[in-house]
Amino acid sequence: MLKRLTYPLILLAAFGCRTVDSSKLQGDESSRSGEYIGVLMASHGDIDDYKTELEFYVKTAFRKNVGIPFPFWFRPAIEDVAYKLSVNNVTEQYKKIGPTHYRANAKLQMDAITAAFQSRGVRAKAYYGANFTHPLIEETLEEMQKDGVTKLIVFNKGAQFSWASAGENIGDVREYMKQHPEWDVEAIGFHQYSRDPRFHKVWKDAILHDAKDLFPGVPTRDVCLFIGSHGLPVIMTDRGDPAVSLMKESVAWLKENTPEYPIYHGFLNDDFIPGAKWASPRSSVMAQQLRDEGCKNVLMDGRLSFTNHHRATLYDLNIEARGILEDPNGTVKGKKDPNWKKPKVVLAPQFDGNPAFGELIADLTLEAFEGQGDFEAIKHKGSPMLPRPSYPVKSVYIEY
Repeated sequence: MLKRLTYPLILLAAFGCRTVDSSKLQGDESSRSGEYIGVLMASHGDIDDYKTELEFYVKTAFRKNVGIPFPFWFRPAIEDVAYKLSVNNVTEQYKKIGPTHYRANAKLQMDAITAAFQSRGVRAKAYYGANFTHPLIEETLEEMQKDGVTKLIVFNKGAQFSWASAGENIGDVREYMKQHPEWDVEAIGFHQYSRDPRFHKVWKDAILHDAKDLFPGVPTRDVCLFIGSHGLPVIMTDRGDPAVSLMKESVAWLKENTPEYPIYHGFLNDDFIPGAKWASPRSSVMAQQLRDEGCKNVLMDGRLSFTNHHRATLYDLNIEARGILEDPNGTVKGKKDPNWKKPKVVLAPQFDGNPAFGELIADLTLEAFEGQGDFEAIKHKGSPMLPRPSYPVKSVYIEY
């Protein structure tokens, strides 16, 4: 199983996010100078047809994932074994969730981002690429190069920074740049926007809209918001990876600014690696807590760290956690409740084609090219590729 098969190895120490008035970004000079902005929204990716796509997905993840505790040169020799160990488990999950429609929903997201640039009169286009499945990041970068992109920015499709997410996305972009020095492009990698108050607003507004729309007439105190976010191994956070802390910060902000709703948070963890300890509390544990505390209306939301639905949200939340909440034979506070009634449980939609999310990414992009935000420079136009910034490094098994 590969969903979050990672032991990231390096730490990004500090974050800062400065913003500028988006009204100042209207009519960017790119529309007049011949510059063409390409926004690469990247992720590990997901598949629709496990019968034809799963083997490539799993084996590519095994060969490329920076956190797997084997040296890269050794992995091809054992990738068949790794696949055989995971294929049955992952196949059963895909049989239950069906096609993820991840690429189709990513396309809706790219269209919303591109439209946000068009409304500003900026010549720009959003693209999608994945680390472990098609379209691979290198395939998308080849398309962007052919399209004549002169300014490139890469975002992870989750808001937080981790070496298992944005770190791997930026790493693949750097590798392509090394292989294609002829591409005279300005390239930057955006680290995180989870601390940006505009992301908080877009996220909160989407949740509140769905809570009111999907539970009409139900008092807010009777609708439990169940936030499921990307889980990571404890060994990773112990060595300074900030993603889990960033997620918890965002949930704390949501609780403080949405006191009218009871809010719960659980991690979508992957216990495939024997002996690994994962971020807690996991979503299944929180689902039991919601049941114990009598939640009869539950809105499950994965937008904190997934901007399109993924196997993690579709299985861990919509099947595993839902199964606990809706189980007629389950317990409440350790005992069978004879008066228990099945709750109403809904998985919220994702950002997908959400215009407000598209506007956010457009703002962050234009600000980044003005030197604003939390990003690293990859390459300047007319110059060789820049070295990776120097971060405090604590290696787990291998160096990235």
